[in-house]
Amino acid sequence: MTVRWILMVCLLSLAVSLKAEDRNKQSLESIRQAVASHLESIIRQEHRDFDIKVNSLDPRLRLTRCDQPLAISLLRDKTPVGAVSVGVACRGSHPWTIYVRANVRLFQKVAVLARSLAKGTVLDEAMVILKRTNIADLRGGYFSTTESALGKRLTRSLPAGAVLTSRELTSLKIVHKGDAVMIRARGGGLDVRMGGHALMDGGLGERIRVRNDRSQRVVEGVVRGPNEVRVVF
Repeated sequence: MTVRWILMVCLLSLAVSLKAEDRNKQSLESIRQAVASHLESIIRQEHRDFDIKVNSLDPRLRLTRCDQPLAISLLRDKTPVGAVSVGVACRGSHPWTIYVRANVRLFQKVAVLARSLAKGTVLDEAMVILKRTNIADLRGGYFSTTESALGKRLTRSLPAGAVLTSRELTSLKIVHKGDAVMIRARGGGLDVRMGGHALMDGGLGERIRVRNDRSQRVVEGVVRGPNEVRVVF
């Protein structure tokens, strides 16, 4: 009987000790939540569609409960995207610092191919659609509207669903150096048209230099059609 009571007292003492230890230990989940909240506060300033996953911490980690709000910092001074490392520090009476890994995905609708197409294909409206995509994985730029990709030529064959970036597209040159063009200048409620000549090749939406035939002045404008270059003043 005595042995049983001794054993029960020991177990009770151990349980009390563990509870006291837990009260003095910083919750690992509180650290993860602090990191997630900090990342969200930064990302929400520029994006509305995103996903944050904070990695689990080693359960063997024992940190003294911080008597001050946790200090969160990023190792890079830019919008966190992809794999990021976040510093978490306690600046209270028992200071400590750890680094937590997280993964941030940013979603946006971008232009992708509606079907598989061969190299050299000039894109039209039936070939390009918008699809929700994780832009954190895109390294070559992307188009947020289908119109931005229309009229451009594929530099290589691509499968259906492929994200269109500046590396896969080249502008179809519709104005060539020496071509006679209409220079259209707009601004301040005025719309002036004058004859000129292109000084370089250009595709739809590209900026090129042109020379005004009357004044011989060289200006820069945007190609808006086979024989039209628009200048804003």
